[in-house]
Amino acid sequence: MRVNQTFRNISLSGKTCIGSSLLGASLLYALPAVADMEAKPAVEQLDTISVTANRNEELTLDVPASIAVKDRGSVDLDQANYQKDLFNSIAGVRIIQTGSTLGHKTSIRMPSNTGPYYLFLQDGIPVQSSGFFNHNGLAYTNFSTAGSAEVLKGAGTALYGSDSVAGTINVISQDPSLREGYTVKTEAGAHGFYRLGLAGSASLSDDSSVGIDISHSENDGWRDHTRSKRSEANITHFVSLNDNNSLKTVFAINTTEADQAGSLIGLDALKNDTESVGDIEAALATGMDIQRKFDFARLSTEWTHLLNDEIELSTIAYLRTNRNQYVATWQGNLPENDSQQKTLGLMFKADYSLDSLRWTFGADLEYTKSSRSYEQTFDYVPSGWGSSVAEGSIYDYDVNYFAVSPYTSAAFSVTDHLTVEAGLRYDSSRFDYTNNLSDGQYASSSYARASSDNDPSFNHLSPKLSFSFRLDDSQNIYVRYANGFRIPQASRLYALTTDNIDFDLDPEVSDTYELGYKLATTNQRLDLSLYYMTIDDSIVRRENIDGDRYYENGGETTHQGAELSILQTLTEELSARLAYSYSEHEYVNDEDYGDNEQAEAPNSLANLRLNYSPQKVQGLTTSLELEHIGEYWMDDNNTKKYGGYTVTHLKALYKISEQLKLSAKINNLSNKVYAENASFSYGKEKYTPGAPRQLFAGIEYRF
Repeated sequence: MRVNQTFRNISLSGKTCIGSSLLGASLLYALPAVADMEAKPAVEQLDTISVTANRNEELTLDVPASIAVKDRGSVDLDQANYQKDLFNSIAGVRIIQTGSTLGHKTSIRMPSNTGPYYLFLQDGIPVQSSGFFNHNGLAYTNFSTAGSAEVLKGAGTALYGSDSVAGTINVISQDPSLREGYTVKTEAGAHGFYRLGLAGSASLSDDSSVGIDISHSENDGWRDHTRSKRSEANITHFVSLNDNNSLKTVFAINTTEADQAGSLIGLDALKNDTESVGDIEAALATGMDIQRKFDFARLSTEWTHLLNDEIELSTIAYLRTNRNQYVATWQGNLPENDSQQKTLGLMFKADYSLDSLRWTFGADLEYTKSSRSYEQTFDYVPSGWGSSVAEGSIYDYDVNYFAVSPYTSAAFSVTDHLTVEAGLRYDSSRFDYTNNLSDGQYASSSYARASSDNDPSFNHLSPKLSFSFRLDDSQNIYVRYANGFRIPQASRLYALTTDNIDFDLDPEVSDTYELGYKLATTNQRLDLSLYYMTIDDSIVRRENIDGDRYYENGGETTHQGAELSILQTLTEELSARLAYSYSEHEYVNDEDYGDNEQAEAPNSLANLRLNYSPQKVQGLTTSLELEHIGEYWMDDNNTKKYGGYTVTHLKALYKISEQLKLSAKINNLSNKVYAENASFSYGKEKYTPGAPRQLFAGIEYRF
């Protein structure tokens, strides 16, 4: 059963005190299209299909939420070497590569941060368990071989629970059924970068097929000590058992090894010593292997069963492993971390559709066995403030994690124009912790270990409500409310300091209000959203007088903004894409920061692309891209600002024939010196430099 009329699950009443000018401008922009549609309704619309909101195919025009889709053509043109290459052209999305390599931080409707406010998916399945969030989690996705990508902004639908607070990112693999035959691809570029790829599919019988997608890349890095290598593989098997049953089995795996560079201290270093390792020079002098290593593997099987014309059942079972290894260079004693998780998961969903009603219900279950070691490999004595740390095991613990999350949502078409949808999700999770070392303070350091009787559980009910009004075949207005939350991470519960040896953490709770307008016609697409989000009981980092960090539930933060996306066909050869956002992120009566703006939160983000496909050169597409990041505070005390930056890029894709395709791109055309990220702490200005001008080129052959 494939329902022709699509529904969605998200939520009610949007409000914001900024962005009204964007709304007015957008509606004025749309008026000519509206007038034209009254005279001649559009048949072919410039709209896209989304699969993330409800794990069903539906037009983005019909989804009452801000959702962005990068289709296969856009993905191919981006030629992603890093996670940011895939996502930073989306309104309100900013991915920052940490250490100038494959680590990253995410910013969607929030300041740039390392907290678990984002849910990362590969083909609709989470790539990590709640409670074990890795802010580098997009490295667990096969982003280099993605067929498409989607970003659902704000709190998720009823299908998504903890961590889906500010955004849900879904990296979608290429569909093997869309490409018979095999493709080989090679790319090379600046600073020793190369990538090799093999993809293909074959029919095993009339009812089954298999597909494979493999990629391996290596990079010497443009800064000192930023060499990296990465491998990805996807193997997919599909079989149609009969008219009502099918099985899809996927094995996904990736590995990443990346040397790490540090931050540059001061503007002078940013301008004159850009390629240096920065503030980890002393750490490298110890002879330690300063790297990040990410390992991921998942085996999943999805059974789709059409019970009858009205009911479709989907069951996904999966096994997943994650491993995260690094040296904590932000701590003077340079401890080595090794954390691993092994997960068994089950996702069940039922869709019932009849006339004007669509009802969805299901449940997600996960069981995760995890371990973490945190090793001090030498006796550390600080030269200034801070505590001494003796060589040995700082932390060594195991955590078993259980989660069960039933949910339901119903969408009802009240009239031909008005659809109301309500959803509810209940998340119940529990930690079972075992400390493999002695309890309490470690030696004379500020580190402390929790006792093994610390087994908290968390329960949360998340309501969702939305109203969607179709003005006509090409326009939609929606309002939504969505409640979200995120549970404390195991590392916050058990990797303690002497300042918080006796404490409890509660989940953070968010409320999102959103108002949106969407337009999709034959030559233009427009998406506008105004949002207001509050987060209560924020888990905040504090520091004692020795500079040691600990965590506690703080107060409230507010996040409000406007996001605008426009795709306009200018001529038969020329089109333009604009992604713009304006946002404000503030503390509310915080004990340390009062009502200050939050750090690392640019008010304005913009990405403008001018695409040219000359008719005289069939198969050629070029794109001139302008990327703008506005100014922002470098610290939460609001004492230092960074002015932001604007850089340009040039990309080209040339499909010479059905067999041969060429690609090329030049990043940072003007070779501008800028900081991808800037912060201020302990009296030091810290900058992560942006890459200089770089050229990359590739060739792809299909046989």
